[in-house]
Amino acid sequence: MWKFLFWLLGIGLVFGGGYIVGIITSDDPSYQISIQEEGGEGQPPNGAVLSDVDHPAKLDSLLGILLHKQPAEGVSVNINEPDAFLKLMSPQRSIGLTAHRIWFTDDGAVLAEERNGTWQDAVFFTISERDASYIQSIMEGEAE
Repeated sequence: MWKFLFWLLGIGLVFGGGYIVGIITSDDPSYQISIQEEGGEGQPPNGAVLSDVDHPAKLDSLLGILLHKQPAEGVSVNINEPDAFLKLMSPQRSIGLTAHRIWFTDDGAVLAEERNGTWQDAVFFTISERDASYIQSIMEGEAE
């Protein structure tokens, strides 16, 4: 009888430990970037949602683009009519970390970063043509 109880306890510990390890190391994304093109009349917008679980390389590339953007001054864009929107979020914490509006140009793109909870105080940056085309390819579902 005691052997049977020890076996049950041992099996319970093995499966219980596996369950706890599974919960701790779950595949829930910790960061997520959503990119969405501004849609025209009657046209659904292109876009993508990338997470560190499903698309870690693409997410790292986009984070690299955001980290290496260059400050820009004297930018003339219509703040209310961007070509695309980009948001970095933490789904685990249910918060948005940063929001950008993007305008594509001939020599790259202009990014506006929201400040103080409003777009009227936005700070402007530029990115290279290569980085801008990478963002466009992700929105169109072409980047691998």
